[in-house]
Amino acid sequence: MTTARAYAGGVVIGDDLYVIGGSSTSGPRSLTEIYDTVGNIWRAAAALPVGLEQFGITFNDNKIYVAGGFATAGPDSETREVESNSLWIFDLNLGAWIKGPSMPAARIGLGLASVAGKIYAIGGSGPNAEQVFIFDPQASRWTTSKVSMPAPRIGASVTVFNNEIYVIGGSVDHSPTARVDIFDPARGTWRAGPALPSPRAGHVAVVVDGKIHVTGGQSISPPKTYPDHFVLDASGAQWSKAPPLPTPRHGAVAAASHGKLFVIGGSPGAGVYTVFTASDVVDIYSGK
Repeated sequence: MTTARAYAGGVVIGDDLYVIGGSSTSGPRSLTEIYDTVGNIWRAAAALPVGLEQFGITFNDNKIYVAGGFATAGPDSETREVESNSLWIFDLNLGAWIKGPSMPAARIGLGLASVAGKIYAIGGSGPNAEQVFIFDPQASRWTTSKVSMPAPRIGASVTVFNNEIYVIGGSVDHSPTARVDIFDPARGTWRAGPALPSPRAGHVAVVVDGKIHVTGGQSISPPKTYPDHFVLDASGAQWSKAPPLPTPRHGAVAAASHGKLFVIGGSPGAGVYTVFTASDVVDIYSGK
């Protein structure tokens, strides 16, 4: 990346990997960059209207959705951060950001997932963190799921696998967990999935060639980051170990393109050291 960042968000659209927002020593950033996964080059795109970090991000119907997180605010926006309930939508056809309806409550460290045309906001810290918020782009409104998340937590990785939403790991009261919870949007039900081989938060998860790949992560007490790379098999039954990241880190962006796993940015420093050690590194795993 041209600018080192942790806690950014990313989505892949075609060959392009959008890396949005994030944090550095100057606080939440509004920067948007696009990485060409084939040409291995970066270019700039329209910046977020505000600086954001630790938000949720997903893609649906030619639009990028960004919700929650820590945002810059007020006249001292370079240093002040506020918990956000905002929804920002980047319309690829317009090449511009649009402000959408706010979430029912602010969330930090949440995950966003898109299934069957609806956007699900899951986890994070904030009021009633066990609630799942659902955004309907056609109606342009939020509702709340009737079934709560079994174990609310911050810093989990959220990804869609076989039309279900996997909530992997995360942290409860600064204590990392290995648990995996699976939400079926069609039925509105939760069930337990196979636990990670070890607890962590701030890791990233992405589906590559029909398998979930989890990389990195951190624990807070004591502060430690991990290079681990775990893979959940196509049946969703068992985790295995894969080659680790070249350097331990958490708060990165992960995405899949052309059968490869891209892990970008993040930080090798845990806890309070995160923004002081933010990375601009792009690591690529081909599995071959």
